[in-house]
Amino acid sequence: MAKGRRDYTWGVLQDSILPGRYSTNFLELGLASVSPGVGANAITYVVPPGYKLFLTGVFLSTPSPCINSSYVKKNGFIVVTSYFSVSYTFDFGSQGSYVYNEGEELQIQFNNNDNVQQLFYAQVIGVLEELV
Repeated sequence: MAKGRRDYTWGVLQDSILPGRYSTNFLELGLASVSPGVGANAITYVVPPGYKLFLTGVFLSTPSPCINSSYVKKNGFIVVTSYFSVSYTFDFGSQGSYVYNEGEELQIQFNNNDNVQQLFYAQVIGVLEELV
């Protein structure tokens, strides 16, 4: 087993506490008020030109005790589907990060299965790296 300083590799990127010279920590927050039986986006983020996003975690919550559904999407295609009541956490870090290239769109969508309108909160974290 190697000893000493960890070199930059794709495998340890999400473990880094301090961002590197060309990367910054990424945090996006979103809120959606969703009517019963309807879906709505809480977060829509487009990766800016010259950057790459490494998504490492998603945190979702709602005061609704019903089992609601959520989707993490990439350019409109579902990447992760989850069914949750009150809160849900998905950590990509144990499997490596999920990559969004420049110009690609990240969306967090909620579907409200409750019989009253509910608030849904979303938080996504990762690393935004400048392409040099």
